[in-house]
Amino acid sequence: MESIPRFIACKQHPEKIRYKHPMLEDILKITYGCIVYQEQVIEIFRRLGGYSLGQADMMRRAISKKKAKEIERERKAFIFGDPERKIKGAIQNGIEQPVAESIYSEIYDFANYAFNKAHAVAYAVISYQTAYFKCHYPKEYLAALLTSVLDNSSKVAEYIGECKSCGIGLLTPDVNRSYDHFTVEGDNIRFGLLAVKGVGRGFIQMLMQEREENGLFKSPFDFCKRLYQKELNRRVLESLIKCGAMDCFGETRATLLEGYPGMLEQIGLDLRQNLEGQLDLFGGNGEISGQSAFLQKRPEYALSQRMAMEKEATGLYLSGHPMDEYRDLVEKIHAVPIGTILATFQEDEIETNAVQDGEQVTIAGVITSMKTKTTRTNSVMAYVTLEDDTGTIELLVFSRVLSENRAALVENIPVLVTGRISSREEKEPQIMMDSIRLLQEVLQQGLKEEPIAPQVLQGSKLYVRIASKESWEMDHLQRLFFMFPGETPVVLYCADTKQKLGGRCLLHKALLKELNQVLGEENVVLK
Repeated sequence: MESIPRFIACKQHPEKIRYKHPMLEDILKITYGCIVYQEQVIEIFRRLGGYSLGQADMMRRAISKKKAKEIERERKAFIFGDPERKIKGAIQNGIEQPVAESIYSEIYDFANYAFNKAHAVAYAVISYQTAYFKCHYPKEYLAALLTSVLDNSSKVAEYIGECKSCGIGLLTPDVNRSYDHFTVEGDNIRFGLLAVKGVGRGFIQMLMQEREENGLFKSPFDFCKRLYQKELNRRVLESLIKCGAMDCFGETRATLLEGYPGMLEQIGLDLRQNLEGQLDLFGGNGEISGQSAFLQKRPEYALSQRMAMEKEATGLYLSGHPMDEYRDLVEKIHAVPIGTILATFQEDEIETNAVQDGEQVTIAGVITSMKTKTTRTNSVMAYVTLEDDTGTIELLVFSRVLSENRAALVENIPVLVTGRISSREEKEPQIMMDSIRLLQEVLQQGLKEEPIAPQVLQGSKLYVRIASKESWEMDHLQRLFFMFPGETPVVLYCADTKQKLGGRCLLHKALLKELNQVLGEENVVLK
């Protein structure tokens, strides 16, 4: 049998190396570059480790779920065997220990991105097809992609960001140009009306039919008159105005929002009078009044107000984004898009492994909301919603960090945030914030900023003293340690009973700060 260097050489030049052991040679023909499919792992466990098919499949499940502890625990059985489970092990099958360990290490690495063949091949085919469409028909492809996620504003935002990256402009909704779905218009993509909140599919179908049969709408009054009896109501009209779908008539949104109630009222009155005239041979001529009396000219809202309206009507900024002027700066800082973090932890997505739970990241965005909460220790923490042009994420800000950074926690102001990703089952990922800076300050001061200090501290064991196991401190600690999972041993000492309890945590700077503040530095010791 060959040593590890020869094994590695086989991976690099498989056509030049032949093994005396036919089973190992056969396996390495499969795995020499990397392990590709879960089925290969099953065969390696079965044929090299001596596992039964069922036992091998159990390991396949552990790998697919990325259960690192279980995978590492099985290393010994794979190499040396396990008589209780009738597993022979690789050594008994004639594989030298260094080679067996090397193969198992490759399996361990494979667990980071493991799929079965049917899954992987199907996605490979789709990947080639979509790559072809994106390369040769980028506008059509992205328009179709946007249409497929019309009811998911975070996904729409993510794909709009991709349009910008590809140099494709997004045109705002337009009652004379838009269809129900996203469509290609010249070198741009026109926003689909189905993505406007409060505007139903039935009304949009009637709008398109009316436009096709009787031509484009000539004015706000003409639009309302022709659709008044086709499910048009105040909520629909207000949504269309706020998202910019009626900008095509040349009136400011301020003018339309102030004047539409009176205009709708007059159209309804005129229609009723017209109907009565038809029943009365001596009635009026049924003409409908014009719009000039109702649409008094008003100056347009500021850009920030228009963007806020668009956000309300579509869940997105359409005329621009508060982060637009900082886009180059954010790229230079290598801030992670929020949409990337969200996509990584979505169950129905293929994991990108772009970021991981517990990883320290820098993100940039606009604070859209903030609420504070008083904890049982009478300290104050904050829940902050941060948004960029790809998505929205919640920041957890503990009391010490909150007091140090409160001045920068202002709504609608672009900021730069550093923190640790915290992902829990059945919850969207959150960021445990460590620091925050105004992007305007970063822009003025340049990128010559001090490197971020490590947030995961060094230490072999954490000792914590509390008054009692039944005290409020215990409840608070349980929540804290749940939010900071890790492998550092924790010894919890109860002063009343002198009982010692064990546990584990991630030795994070934010955790230590919170413990010191809640329990006092004299009750928290790191060794």
